[in-house]
Formats: sequence, structure tokens, C-alpha cells
Amino acid sequence: MGHPQPKSSTLVTLADFYALTWPDDLRRELHDGQIVAMAPPKNAHGTLVINLGAALKAALRGRRPCRVQTEAGILPPTREHSYYQADLLVTCEPSRPGERDVAAPLFVCEVLSESTELFDRRCKVPEYRAIASVREVLLVDSERMFVELHRRLDERRWLTEILQRPHDELALETAGVKLALVDLYEDVALPAANLELPL
Repeated sequence: MGHPQPKSSTLVTLADFYALTWPDDLRRELHDGQIVAMAPPKNAHGTLVINLGAALKAALRGRRPCRVQTEAGILPPTREHSYYQADLLVTCEPSRPGERDVAAPLFVCEVLSESTELFDRRCKVPEYRAIASVREVLLVDSERMFVELHRRLDERRWLTEILQRPHDELALETAGVKLALVDLYEDVALPAANLELPL
């Protein structure tokens, strides 16, 4: 995950968080009134974001106002004083001047790392699924070829699909994307053991 700033007895509000500036380029999130600095991502993280983002952008071309956004702000619906930054999301709401958070996301993706996986799974996924507009939530592992797709079936039920072989096909209904894992993980250096999975 990230590194919390020194804890204060005073909770940071969303308005205060928006007003703050920092001298570095670290991403920061607000978790229940506490500011959390995100550790700089490894190269695999950025490559996966670019590979998936390019596929999403190509699929959404000509479907304005639908768009893909990186490091996208999301306000969790059931947590006060919280602000998350998703690695990627898709929305079909028009962009708003000066916006900090994205209205009505349809698709949300988090690229997992050793430091973020626990929080992403335990906190972010349930929060993303609680957003009425969200149809799909994708988790992409940056340490091994492993993708977990949560797709909304109705108001109460979700279907989870696990993909982990090079020629498994990731199908994202929200954007009309079909992408083999071998293409999603293109240029990502994975441990040799991961590459020995049968096709």
C-alpha cells in the first residue's frame, strides 16, 4: 500500500485534502481522514497500465464522452473523509472543469503489488462494487500473470472470473475490449516460474 502520514487526532476532511500541496510527486490517498502516501510503483505497474489503457482508449474511440482515465479520483460511497486513486477507470460522463474525482465510473482497475494488494482487495474492491454505476472491477497482478475480473450481474450478485494463462482472453463488456493476457503483459518481466504455465 502506501505510507500513512503521522497520525493526528484531527481527521483530514476531503476539502482540506483537496487544498493541500506536497513538494514531491508521490500519489496520495485519503483513508478515513488519514493521508496515505503511495510508494513509487515498479516498472511492471506502469507497463500494465499503459498496455491496458491503450486497449481501452482504442476501443472507446468514437464513443464520446466515454473515456479512459489514469490515476482517477474516486469517492468511496460508504466512507467519509476518503479519496482513492484508481489506476484506470472508464466513464461515459462528460468531464468537468477542475474535477478531482470521476463521476459515475463504469469500469475500475487496480494493478496489484505486494504493498497494495491487501488494501485493494479488502477495502477498495468492496467500495468500488458499492458504486451503483460500476459494472466491472479488474485486479491485475504485477508480480505474476494473474487477472481477476468482477462483473456485476444485478443489484446483489457479482461474477468473478480468474485468468492466468498467456492465451486466456480478458473480455471487458463496459468498453468492448478483448485482450489476451500475453498482450496485456507484453514487455512485463515476470518470474520464470510464471512463464511455464501451460497455454
